[in-house]
Amino acid sequence: MQTILPFPRLFRPAVYQGKKNPANYFEGWYFKLVDATGAHIWSVIPGVSFSDDPHSFVQVIHANSGKTWYNRYDTAAFRFTRDRFSVGVGPNAFSMEKLELDVHNRDLQIRGTLFLEGLHPFPFRILAPGIMGWYSYAPFMECYHGVVSMQHRIRGILSINGRDVSFDGGKGYTEKDWGRSMPSDWIWMQSNHFREDDRASFMLSVARIPWRRSFFPGFLSFLLLDGKVYRFATYNRSVIRNIQINPDEVKLELSGRRYRLKVRVMRKEGGILKAPRHGSMEREITESIVSSLGLELTDSRGEVLFRGSGKFAGLEIVGDVTRYFPS
Repeated sequence: MQTILPFPRLFRPAVYQGKKNPANYFEGWYFKLVDATGAHIWSVIPGVSFSDDPHSFVQVIHANSGKTWYNRYDTAAFRFTRDRFSVGVGPNAFSMEKLELDVHNRDLQIRGTLFLEGLHPFPFRILAPGIMGWYSYAPFMECYHGVVSMQHRIRGILSINGRDVSFDGGKGYTEKDWGRSMPSDWIWMQSNHFREDDRASFMLSVARIPWRRSFFPGFLSFLLLDGKVYRFATYNRSVIRNIQINPDEVKLELSGRRYRLKVRVMRKEGGILKAPRHGSMEREITESIVSSLGLELTDSRGEVLFRGSGKFAGLEIVGDVTRYFPS
């Protein structure tokens, strides 16, 4: 007998979560692409915006130069399937297994196919179907977050402005957001390029989260080590012991029931991306993909379980979340 799940799309956060033509709604996927040498670092963000300016889009950021491109398409150019992650924006197609890119801008032409192999989806639990834990079930959140693949390898070639660039042996990361608006204040960071452990992956998001008619300061984070996922999040009663944002660095200390994680990020310049407000892609934020970070994971006895340095780190700092957390 087939088991029918009560929230089928919720248990598959990678698939398109929206209705066919929702009001004041956005949904976007974030693909980070790093070649084997680290000389070519790109992020590609397909998505759709239903607002007073409805359209679909493909954003592209070149980490090495900080240049960004925003390619608009009609909403009719946005395609999706319900039973699996497969979306299209104009001539571009995206799925769990591959990216088919055909982006043409005034000073950027990208064409080619990249295959994503050895994916590590975020682990599924009934009480925590995704990175947001039980908050995934709340029907009135302004923004939902999903981790599609914590770590995977890349194979294929992209023609970038007429030059073939091989991504064979490269590494990627995929996540997504959907809802009405991104938070007013947040920090996001991510790296899966650790010298000490090639299989490690880390992400942290801290934000001012609207809740009914109020808000609360919340965060979610994971560290993938040797196939085990260490979770630090508001929903599992972890806390932020310390958070500091300085011009050159960001420092945080997370504490859970069994583990403690210290994070230090060295800030680098980034490029300008568009972000949603009430479904409309009208905000501008800065994202770096060439920052670096250091992690130290310890257990309740103070024993160091992991100490590593991550490069090609993504970093976004929007507003000021430090006012909501003790320093």
